[in-house]
Amino acid sequence: MTKSNVTPKRTVQASPSAFPNDATVLCGRDKSLTHRAVMFAALARGETIIREPLLGADCLSTMSCFRALGVQIEALDSRSIRVRSEGFSAFKNPSVDLDCGNSGTTARLISGILAAQPGLKVRLTGDASLSSRPMRRVVDPLRRMGAMIEGPEKGNFLPLTIQGQKLHAAAHEVDKATAQVKSAVLLAGLFCEGETSVRLPAGSRDHTERMLQRMGAKLVTEIKDGWELVRVTGPFAPPPGRYMIPVDPSSAAFFCVLGLLRKGGTLRLPEVLDNPTRTGFLKVLQRMSPALTLTPDNDQRFVEPVMQITLQGGSVLRPTDIEAAEVPTLVDEIPVLAVAAAFADGPSTFHGLEELRVKESDRLSKTAELLRLAGAEVSVQGDSLKIGGRLREVQPFTYDSVGDHRLAMAAAIMARRSKKPCCILDSECVGVSFPDFYEMLDSIV
Repeated sequence: MTKSNVTPKRTVQASPSAFPNDATVLCGRDKSLTHRAVMFAALARGETIIREPLLGADCLSTMSCFRALGVQIEALDSRSIRVRSEGFSAFKNPSVDLDCGNSGTTARLISGILAAQPGLKVRLTGDASLSSRPMRRVVDPLRRMGAMIEGPEKGNFLPLTIQGQKLHAAAHEVDKATAQVKSAVLLAGLFCEGETSVRLPAGSRDHTERMLQRMGAKLVTEIKDGWELVRVTGPFAPPPGRYMIPVDPSSAAFFCVLGLLRKGGTLRLPEVLDNPTRTGFLKVLQRMSPALTLTPDNDQRFVEPVMQITLQGGSVLRPTDIEAAEVPTLVDEIPVLAVAAAFADGPSTFHGLEELRVKESDRLSKTAELLRLAGAEVSVQGDSLKIGGRLREVQPFTYDSVGDHRLAMAAAIMARRSKKPCCILDSECVGVSFPDFYEMLDSIV
């Protein structure tokens, strides 16, 4: 297990008027959009350029899988990659297992693509963490379309063996707001004759739908009474194109909390993805502090709209509750929002967190553990997290992130408020989504 000391940097205040420096931080690029851009580029016949991709471990796993299928993916320059593909009909049977690493997005979305390729046979594997995460939420709806997928416990865990088939369109209904299931089904539907639909609780990420519509696919989304119905008509072959990836709001969230917890100074985060299915955490932070402003950016080069986030440190944070209906739009940000709530001027409760138990770790219990080690009052009651607030001095702690990048980054933000060094075990796991995280964190004083 890798050990890394994260010593919080503090500005020594010579007088009451001394404040931390102003700073501008360009956070890591969006993981979800990079995954999808690579996948659509691999399905397209021709050359696609992806500018500002995230080259974290998860996205590299997606690239590695498609390289094994015969797709050429190479660096064009330090900030761009080029994808050359003969299209999905030219995918070859790989000579090795497709290793998805720690990436649930890779494993689940690529299952929808590969299940629909007749004659293709692949075996999906992953690391120990991914191999313990449930897959039947994707496997079962794909099987209803005619997919042949086998794996442990009736296909609930990796490794999965997928024998490509000609699939048929189908109507699906799922009981959770999950973008991975929705996307896997829609991707499979691209290769079917007729309409494939998914009905699910509203609020899940809609990157797949936006990108398909941008490419000209026949796709319709209807939202009514808290449910969304997404319909795609196949067959549809994605064309080659150009993608420019904005900053990942999930990565920016850690610096948003850092900006609010600083003693003063202004922190600016430009080029952040502005998608309402990804920015629920900003609504929570705006409830906690008026010192957060959002400015739309009209730069049309990006695959989706972007904005600048500006934060002023030094304000008192108000407590707030998070309701279950909000969770799909901020599920990855719960650990760092819990850090913010620990410093609020009163108790907060986060409801409906059952999905956190099947992430890279049991993030619900591990988030509570982090707060407890730091000296905060916290308890887990069912699928709710109760945080007492009013944490004024962070106890030095040693925290095992168990290889979960979101937990490691949340612990690092908490450590910045300690007067003594804190230790985060397995800290390098942040490379999954934000390879430059510690470097950027150290640059802010």
